[in-house]
Amino acid sequence: MISIYTGVTGLSAHQRAVDVIANNIANVNTIGFKSGRASFQEALSQTIRGAYSASGGRGGSNPIQVGLGVQVGSIDNLMTQGNLKATGRVLDVAIEGSGFFAVSDGLTNYYTRDGNFALDSANMLVMPSSGLRVLGWQADPATGDLPTNTMITPESYINIPLGSMSVAGATENVSYQANLSAEAATGDTVDTSFYIYDSLGSSHRVDLTMTKTANDGEWTWEATSPDADPAVAPSTGTLLFDADGQITTPSGSISITLLDDNGAGNPLDFDVDFSGVTQLAGDSTVQAVSQDGLPAGSLQSFAVDRDGTIVGQFSNGLFRNIAKIALARFSNPAGLNKTGKNLYTPSINSGEAAIVWAETADSGQVASGYLEMSNVDLASEFANLIVTQRGFSANSRVITTSDEMLQDVLTLKR
Repeated sequence: MISIYTGVTGLSAHQRAVDVIANNIANVNTIGFKSGRASFQEALSQTIRGAYSASGGRGGSNPIQVGLGVQVGSIDNLMTQGNLKATGRVLDVAIEGSGFFAVSDGLTNYYTRDGNFALDSANMLVMPSSGLRVLGWQADPATGDLPTNTMITPESYINIPLGSMSVAGATENVSYQANLSAEAATGDTVDTSFYIYDSLGSSHRVDLTMTKTANDGEWTWEATSPDADPAVAPSTGTLLFDADGQITTPSGSISITLLDDNGAGNPLDFDVDFSGVTQLAGDSTVQAVSQDGLPAGSLQSFAVDRDGTIVGQFSNGLFRNIAKIALARFSNPAGLNKTGKNLYTPSINSGEAAIVWAETADSGQVASGYLEMSNVDLASEFANLIVTQRGFSANSRVITTSDEMLQDVLTLKR
């Protein structure tokens, strides 16, 4: 009897649906897990009599067909956003959007929503569960500049060299805030000193001497350094003030040629901002208030911005880009192949991975200190489990009923 085999297809399909539901419930606390959904479709139908059209005074007739059961039409991955769970750990990162993290074993790229990352013994950013390395772009260690292209390879690893990366900043700008006495006599001098840094982070003292000239509102200045080559003439300049004591020559340039540079950039060229200097009555009070050079410092900590940029903080107070985490987008994320361990690979129906920066191309934002939880809705899963169980029971009743009918046939003749 066909009904027995139809009931068997119902049992098989509903058993597969229970498998999907069970997997969803099992992964209710899996980081970045995307739930599945089984959809049924009618199997083949047996045509007992075909349809025919109306003719003459007789109307048409519909086909007579008997269905041969059910089958699983698809098991869909539901790629909706999961809730974010706060962890407070800087290397726990979640994506708010449709992107995926890219990871690699050096040969093959994989994709994941699991942002539970850590540093290995080589300071590489990895998934600790599998050892796969996170892919992205490394910033220029000297400038912190990030690449402008979005091409990556299976070896585009992210390295965060805590404690081993050192940087220094050569001085490029110095600012003064002061008053030169309008009551100073010709030849009166004002001396001040400040420190600058070369490209290796070594400090050098600069002595600035300002001298009142015979002209009203005019001072000259000369910059010297005990570390300077005495054979090179020092930098000089002139400061001019208007009748209100406001400076009309707000900037100057200084060049210090070191006698022994130890391999640093030489000479040391920097600009001086004199816009904060006035010539008013009273005492002369001259001092440098800021300069942008930095001594050598090592990488102590880091943070991850919303655009996936890893920004390092150094012991000398410098903040500099270290790397940027890559995100991948797919035209059909539901078409990705699950390979286990929270990983996906592209299929012919998912499209190839488009590597982008976070906050671009609808890839989403990166949230540091959070993990994306499973998008499984337990209430819906238990409701589906009840409905599926009822469907399984009903199909088993079809089989037992068909068996009883067969038994009645066998007992027609005793």
